Order: sequence, then structure tokens, then C-alpha cells
Amino acid sequence: MTSTANPKAVVFFAALFPQFIDPALPFWPQFLVLSATYIAMDGAFLTGYGAGAHWLSQRLKGEARRWLDRIGGSCMILAAVLLGMKNAASR
Repeated sequence: MTSTANPKAVVFFAALFPQFIDPALPFWPQFLVLSATYIAMDGAFLTGYGAGAHWLSQRLKGEARRWLDRIGGSCMILAAVLLGMKNAASR
């Protein structure tokens, strides 16, 4: 459902799906197979990312977790500052 609201996914499908659809065959069965394949692959990757994040969060405790939070927070602040500087420079 989230992919349907994502403009990048819509462009991706508009560029990718026509290459695999044979105009001589019925459209909907081909479209459903391609969609099911995408959903299965996306679900597998997202499950892998989630499992990896869970595994990492279980391993990082105490001081290591605190440093990871500090580094991650610092990167977010740096990204916000750089984005602010970019917008100020474009005016």
C-alpha cells in the first residue's frame, strides 16, 4: 500500500512493467504476476532489513548504544544544517 503512494515507485513501475508485458497476451494476468513478484521480493527485503535491525539493536547495549545514538544524532543535525545552508544560498 505504501508503494502506491510513493511517486518513485509509480515511476519505477511505469518504466519497468511495460518491458515485461507481452501485448499479444491478456494484460491482467501478466500484471498480477509481476505485482505479486514485486510484493514478495519487497516483503522479503523489508523482512531482512527488519531482522537485521532487530539483531543489531539486541547486540548494541550500554555504551555502544549511547555512542551510536550520538553519532546518528550528530549526522542528522549536520544534514539539517547543510540543507539549511543550501536553501539559504539558493535565495
